[in-house]
Amino acid sequence: MNFLKVIQSSTKRLHDMAENTGFIKRLIDGDANVETYGEYIYNLYFIYKAIEENLEKHKDDEVLKEFITPEVFRANALLDDSKFLLGYKIDSIEICDSTRVFVDRLDEISQTNPKLLVAHAYTRYLADLFGGRTIFKIIKENYSIENEGLNYYMFDHIKDLKAFVMEYHQKLDLINLSDEEKAKFLNEISLSYVFNISISNELDYVKFDK
Repeated sequence: MNFLKVIQSSTKRLHDMAENTGFIKRLIDGDANVETYGEYIYNLYFIYKAIEENLEKHKDDEVLKEFITPEVFRANALLDDSKFLLGYKIDSIEICDSTRVFVDRLDEISQTNPKLLVAHAYTRYLADLFGGRTIFKIIKENYSIENEGLNYYMFDHIKDLKAFVMEYHQKLDLINLSDEEKAKFLNEISLSYVFNISISNELDYVKFDK
């Protein structure tokens, strides 16, 4: 079994959980609201910013440079969406504690084990490319958000999404990791899902259940 299939089989349960808990479930079910969606997007901005800035720090690394793919970088799009959706309120938004912990983790591995940044890039960007279209349609239908607030889902610089994803998978399969490094990589992907679930649950609790 190649490494990609190992990743997919090992993280399937967490992947499914991430799509069916907390704010994400509420959003998909049509029970959220535009302002809270804006806050969610603003939290994502800090995560993507940390992933992308930390990847750029290692642009001379033979492995990491292959995963510096500006065509899928989302931080700028997320910030634009946040400003559109939140307006002047953006200056008073407190990001989730879970988001802060996630960003701290990204900064930590950038210094101690930079290859693990790829685990987070893989988890976020592939999810965006695979599921982004579906989420885009749900949000348009249920929340009537204009395209100006949905830049996150626009991949204008990728002509062939399927080909891009296949190439990304191939890069992942070609990373030369020892068995110990593979175990750490799998753990980091799982951790990425756990962080995302935590943010979703925290936001849902603060905004709807508290």
